[in-house]
Amino acid sequence: MLHSSRRLTGLLGLLLLAMAVCAPPAFTQSSPPTYSYDTAITNQVTVNSCAAGEPVSLNGTLHLQYSFTTDATTGVNQFNITASNNLVGIGQNTGTNYLASDSGEYIVSSTQQSTEATVELKANLVSQGSAPSMTLVQTLDITVDTSGNISAQVTGNTTQCGS
Repeated sequence: MLHSSRRLTGLLGLLLLAMAVCAPPAFTQSSPPTYSYDTAITNQVTVNSCAAGEPVSLNGTLHLQYSFTTDATTGVNQFNITASNNLVGIGQNTGTNYLASDSGEYIVSSTQQSTEATVELKANLVSQGSAPSMTLVQTLDITVDTSGNISAQVTGNTTQCGS
């Protein structure tokens, strides 16, 4: 009888060890899904606010990614949004080529299932010639929801001195 008890204790110990090894993945919290959206930027001309700069016609893409979490206690949805651009441009006065590629992160909270945010995405607008480089400021209107839908519109493009 003592032998059976030891065998049972040993088996229970092995079972508990196996559960401990296998359990952590079952209890780890998975990261929320990420949703994305791309929009084409086609011949959008900047408004120049730089004395040494010029208006620039932009072409390329705006890429957005977001995920969200919901606080179980308050019901507040927190949307984590990343916007990135990859643009080429042509100076309207000099014909100089420009490049812009940067990203920004934004957090928006709402008790609603859908929310809208207006944000500014800044990027270095790098001259590929003798014209000065500038800073591109894009105004984005972004709408996201808890069903995985996202949309965005560029409502303004301005250039500022410096990069």
